[in-house]
Amino acid sequence: MYRKAGRGRVLLLVFLALSIIVITIDYRAGSGGILKTAREWSVAVVAPIQRGFTTVVRPVGDFFASIGELGDLRDENQRLKDRNEQLASENSQADETLDENQRLAELLDLQEAWPAMDNVPARVYAKDAGNYGEGVYIDKGRADGIRPNMPVLAPEGLVGKTLSVTAHESLVLLIVDTNFGANARVKEERDTGLVRGRGSADPLTMILIGKNSDVEVGDEVTTSGLDEIYPPAIPVGDVIRAEVRGGQASKSIDVEPFVDTSKLDYVIVLLPDGKHVGGQSVAGED
Repeated sequence: MYRKAGRGRVLLLVFLALSIIVITIDYRAGSGGILKTAREWSVAVVAPIQRGFTTVVRPVGDFFASIGELGDLRDENQRLKDRNEQLASENSQADETLDENQRLAELLDLQEAWPAMDNVPARVYAKDAGNYGEGVYIDKGRADGIRPNMPVLAPEGLVGKTLSVTAHESLVLLIVDTNFGANARVKEERDTGLVRGRGSADPLTMILIGKNSDVEVGDEVTTSGLDEIYPPAIPVGDVIRAEVRGGQASKSIDVEPFVDTSKLDYVIVLLPDGKHVGGQSVAGED
């Protein structure tokens, strides 16, 4: 037992002596010492292992981190999408409001342009789906002083005339209908004739204009006031074709109407003498 203990002390003394010798040698060797060499060797061995571990582990960590970020990105994307849709809807409503205000301002100007005649503003709310051809319904009727065969105008010009009237609505025969006709004048030349509709897909036609007339493309056509329905000077349209065909005694004239009858919203109805807004009776009627 004492022999084993003595051997242990000897080994301890030898280890301490060797340690002192190594430290002394490394100190004296400076930057080229044994310990530094050992450190460099350990770094050279461990560094590749550490880099490999980092290469494997870091993408895995990044992957799991990106899963959480992906959910956040989706939420943010949806929030931005909802906000864009809200802004688009608000912009659309604002544009519609501006357009309607503009149309109402134009309608007011139109009413003021006919100070000598009473008139009733009305809104177009439906297209006629019956047997009347090209027609629309307005939200004013007999209770507002409207009767059949009264002129209907938009800010751009002549729309047509009232055809049938009930207490609170009226059917308007449009200028493009094949049953429509109005006495008209070529403004520049003062030649008069008859403007007729040919359907919504075609321009108006103007007849009864002599072949020697100076009517030409670009001339403006207005109502003449020679019939009992339309007062003079209501804008109708522009001449887009004027020619003599074959042995005809009159010119063949096409007129593009100023009013787009497919986009009507607000109109006015002109009330002739004896008609009054508010349901008053016509002069001579019961």
